[in-house]
Amino acid sequence: MKYILCIDDDPTSLSILKITFKLTQFCEETLTKMNGQEAVDFYENLIRGLESNVPELIFLDLNMPVLDGWGFLDIFKEKYYTKFPFTKIYILSSSVDPEDKKRSEKYEFVQSFLSKPLSKEVVQNIKFTS
Repeated sequence: MKYILCIDDDPTSLSILKITFKLTQFCEETLTKMNGQEAVDFYENLIRGLESNVPELIFLDLNMPVLDGWGFLDIFKEKYYTKFPFTKIYILSSSVDPEDKKRSEKYEFVQSFLSKPLSKEVVQNIKFTS
């Protein structure tokens, strides 16, 4: 894989993801955004041609300030999914609420609901199934 986008407001979580991806040789580059609004801005720049690194996968936290993961999913579905139909999203959350998992399944582009922290084994499994 070439580009992965991680959307999470926790710098430690982002650092752990980057290290895990590097150790597993998961992707060439990990792009990071601190909330859903930064990710929406990134996609707007992709559409305008100001950004060219289209992520193949997104790892998305749900609980973030400014624009949470649910808000990002709704905007992605409405504005970006038709333009980037091959992008797959994995929810990566510390939430243990079964309703969150159930709600995430309503988005056709969401591949799975994963718990933090993401293990090397899970990353390798995703690598071989994507």
